[in-house]
Amino acid sequence: MIKRFTIAVVILTMAFAGLSCTSALKKRTFTGKRVVEPSEDVLRENAEVIRELYGKLKIVRLDDIPEEKYADYKKYVNNGAAYAIVHPSYYLYFHDYNANKIVVERPEGDFSKNITDIFIEDYPAGKSRVVKYMKEMERRERDFFKKASLRRRLVILVLPPDYQKHTEYPYRTLDEFGRYINEATEGSPSIIYVESETLKQGYLNDETLPRLNAFLQTVGVKSLLLGGGYVDLCLRDFFQEASNLKDIETVEMLPEICAESPDLMGQ
Repeated sequence: MIKRFTIAVVILTMAFAGLSCTSALKKRTFTGKRVVEPSEDVLRENAEVIRELYGKLKIVRLDDIPEEKYADYKKYVNNGAAYAIVHPSYYLYFHDYNANKIVVERPEGDFSKNITDIFIEDYPAGKSRVVKYMKEMERRERDFFKKASLRRRLVILVLPPDYQKHTEYPYRTLDEFGRYINEATEGSPSIIYVESETLKQGYLNDETLPRLNAFLQTVGVKSLLLGGGYVDLCLRDFFQEASNLKDIETVEMLPEICAESPDLMGQ
C-alpha cells in the first residue's frame, strides 16, 4: 500500500534547461471544424510522406511486453523513480467541442510539423488567457518528453482507449495524435503506454491495473511522478488509482507538466 502521498512542487529547471524552439512563423490555417479531412489530392500527392509520418505507435504497449521481459526496464528507473503522464496533449486532441475547443488544421499539403508543434509555435493566442496557458503547458509537456527520451527515463503514458474512434477526436484520416506521440517520444524504448478505462477518466481497468502493479514491482519503482491533464479530472483519477499499487512509497504531481482544465479557467 501507499505509505505516503504528496502533491509537491518539483522544480524541473534542470530537466528543461537548454530546450527552446526557434522557427519562423508561417501562415497557418486554424478552423473550428469538428473533423479535419485532408482532400484526396493532398493524400495522393503526399502519399510517401504520409506513410513515413503516420502509422502505428512506435512506443510499446505494456500489454505486449512479456512478463519475463519486465526486468529489462530496470535500467530506465532513476533512483527508484518513474514518470506517469496521464492523457498527454488532451486539450488539443480530445477536449469536448465547446467554447474552449480548438481544432488546428495544417496548411494544405504542408506536413513539416505535427499539430502540437503548430499549436505551440504558430497559433495566435491573442488575448486569451486559456490559449496562452495551454500553449505553454503543451510546450512543457513536449519538452519533457524529448528530455526524458534522450535521458532514457522510464515513462508510462496513460492514453485514451481506442481514441481514433471517439467523436471528440477530429483527426480521423491522418492520426495526428499518434504522430505527435511518436515524434515527441522519438520511439524511445524507455517510454511505454497503457490505456485508461475511458476517454474522460484516468482510471485503469481491472486487467491493466494489476499488470502495471506487477511491472512497477519488478523494475523496482518506489516513487511515481505524475503529469498530464487535467489536474482536477483524469489526473486526479489516476492519482487515486495509484493508492492500489503495492510498494509505491510516494506519488507526486509535477506542477510544471500538470495542466488544468480550460473549462475551469476564465477566458
